[in-house]
Amino acid sequence: MVLTEPPAQPTVFYPAQGVTENWATDATALADALGALLGSARAAILLGAHDARTTSQVAADVGLAISTASHHLGVLRDAGLVASRRDGARVLHLRTPLGEALVGAGV
Repeated sequence: MVLTEPPAQPTVFYPAQGVTENWATDATALADALGALLGSARAAILLGAHDARTTSQVAADVGLAISTASHHLGVLRDAGLVASRRDGARVLHLRTPLGEALVGAGV
């Protein structure tokens, strides 16, 4: 596409290689790709973090011990993909905007 109408300077736009309108819509392909990047447990945790969940809920959802889920959540938090906040006696975990961008807004 070429943009030539004033007040813009003539500009040529072209799509990025390998990016299509449905590049991240296949949930299985997304989970596989995230699993290859982060490991299957962390990918599952990140994909499930679209709603605020306690550490115990995350562990139950993914089928991990609470201590293991807590470790993975800590790694995801350190990477800026998950944010954690205290709510009384429990801690809630939720994807950050960076985590949202990684998994895609539609997931």
